Amino acid sequence: MKRKLFLLFSLAFFYSSYLWFEEGKNPAWAKYQQAFYQKRLVELEKEHKAATSEKDKKDLEKKIAILRSQKPEIKQILLKGTGTWDKLGNGNKVDRCITCHIDESGLKASHAIVSEFPFDVYGCTVCHKGIGRALAEKEAHRGMYTHRRQMQQRMASADKVFELWLELTELSPEETDPNLTPVWGNFRYNGVTGEKAIYVGSQKCLRCHTGLTAPHAEQWKRTKFTSFERVKQAPDFIEGDENYRRQCYKCHTTGYNPGNGKYVDEGVTCEACHGPGELFSYFMDIGKAQEGQKIARVNSPYNVCFECHISRHHEMRVKFFKDRGISDDWWFTRYSNLLIESEKISPSQGWLR
Repeated sequence: MKRKLFLLFSLAFFYSSYLWFEEGKNPAWAKYQQAFYQKRLVELEKEHKAATSEKDKKDLEKKIAILRSQKPEIKQILLKGTGTWDKLGNGNKVDRCITCHIDESGLKASHAIVSEFPFDVYGCTVCHKGIGRALAEKEAHRGMYTHRRQMQQRMASADKVFELWLELTELSPEETDPNLTPVWGNFRYNGVTGEKAIYVGSQKCLRCHTGLTAPHAEQWKRTKFTSFERVKQAPDFIEGDENYRRQCYKCHTTGYNPGNGKYVDEGVTCEACHGPGELFSYFMDIGKAQEGQKIARVNSPYNVCFECHISRHHEMRVKFFKDRGISDDWWFTRYSNLLIESEKISPSQGWLR
């Protein structure tokens, strides 16, 4: 009986060792890389066949030779450390998703809505979760949010948004190195899906805040909201080309997109200071105003003012007036009068008339 049990355990041991050896020799993830290399090889061979110049053919031949020599290997992104072992941290985080998801162009195509996202800096698990260090598919996908809708379902409270912002901060080299510039911009403008929050427009904000914060909302409407009307009357704005005007849009409009030159609101409206309103307006729309309020407060840092309130932003205007011999300080005079007029009306006299 003992001999039979010994033989049985021995066979089980040798079989599991064989499986372990085979897995190490031909890991399951290797098939994804082999399939990708084969697909890419077929594409390059077609390009080579269609190429007309000798230079193009030689360049393609080099790429083909490199691709044919490629062997499956573990690929990973070493993320910035989020703690040390002695402080119960996990040291450097590793994201090995690209070992299987090796087609970078395919990843970008499937993530078109966040096409700017720097996967090589933050990896995949920062948004999708899962076990980034794992290589076995089942283990790697444990606890993962596959689709956008699943990610959005986490938005039960503002805490989930804050968790993402904190992780992005921890993984960002520029947060601790003043010589580096931000990779992904302002984290406070990202939702749980990694997408940039959208600007909802001041009219949506004012539906409630015209009554809730009447003095603040009304004075802002009389001054900052109308600042772009003054800008449009400026002679340099009228005579300037679109590139000149875009320099004005950066500060005198809200939700300005430098990529296409479009903006959401004329003037400095609510979201110019509080940031794009999609996140906090979402909570307010579902009856969780306090959760939305948390995000709105965090999205209004003191230093947001200095993004625009820098005197050198008007240097191009000085040159314009100097070249034409114009000395009239028209803009500051009109804006000062606008402030004085608004201050004549106190809250006790009725802001909402």
